[in-house]
Amino acid sequence: MEKLGTLYLPFILLSLTQIQHALAACSITSITSPSASTLDVKWNSYPGATNYFLDLRVVNSISIAPVVVTLPVSSTQRLIQGLRPGSVYQVQLKVFQFYYVMCTNTQIATTVPATSQITYSKAISSTSIRFQWSGVTGADKYLLVVDGLSNGDRYNYSFTTLTGQVDGLTPAKSYNCYVYSSNQAGLGTSSTTKTITTLVQPPAGVAVVATGRSSARVTWQTVNKVLLYQVSITDSNKPSVPVLKNTTTTYMDVSNLQPCSTYIVGVSSVNAFLEPGEPTNVSHITSSEYCWKRGNEIK
Repeated sequence: MEKLGTLYLPFILLSLTQIQHALAACSITSITSPSASTLDVKWNSYPGATNYFLDLRVVNSISIAPVVVTLPVSSTQRLIQGLRPGSVYQVQLKVFQFYYVMCTNTQIATTVPATSQITYSKAISSTSIRFQWSGVTGADKYLLVVDGLSNGDRYNYSFTTLTGQVDGLTPAKSYNCYVYSSNQAGLGTSSTTKTITTLVQPPAGVAVVATGRSSARVTWQTVNKVLLYQVSITDSNKPSVPVLKNTTTTYMDVSNLQPCSTYIVGVSSVNAFLEPGEPTNVSHITSSEYCWKRGNEIK
């Protein structure tokens, strides 16, 4: 009996070791992407391990070389660098006991996209700004952020396209604007910040009073800090050929109007960069009495 116990002792010890390893299966606990070219991999410590091995490969690609790292047994975390932005990786952890693979664990992870940049930005009215930005590989959507410099307002918009427009802004105010690319792994690095100022709001109280058969006076209320106004006069019969005139006053006399015609008269505020905002439009019909008389004469 004593001999039998000695004979089976190595087998019993080996079985206990196998049970211990089976109960403590190796496991990747988390994978995050702090930047477009890195993955931060964390795993559980494995009893009896002598070293760890990480193998990262781009999914569905045999032309891109894998990234492999051998790590000491004291490690349970590694930031892997030099990866491709916006790419899906197969991440495999191997646990070695000397030359033997004791355990493996595989997970799928994605790097965040590269940085997108705003390529076009323009205020198109006193409350709206239009944008375009560059597309990047692996991005599912883009997050546009617009921060008010003076009022502290922040607007966040998500787009799946490469263009966007932000409305509802404050007239004649400056905004810091930047964009993030995004995918399931998170946000990429923010773009370079663009500072854009909305246009000046149009004047209120625009009115047109006829001063003759072919003339009229346009008046409006003063807009604070505006030194120049633009008046547009558009014949409804020739909508593509408006007449534009600038003035530093809050009125303008217009002449050479065609009788029996309808005009759209618009007044815009012009900013310091000589950019007119959207107009306040009113309709003006010339010489209605003359038209009535001429209509009766024709009859």
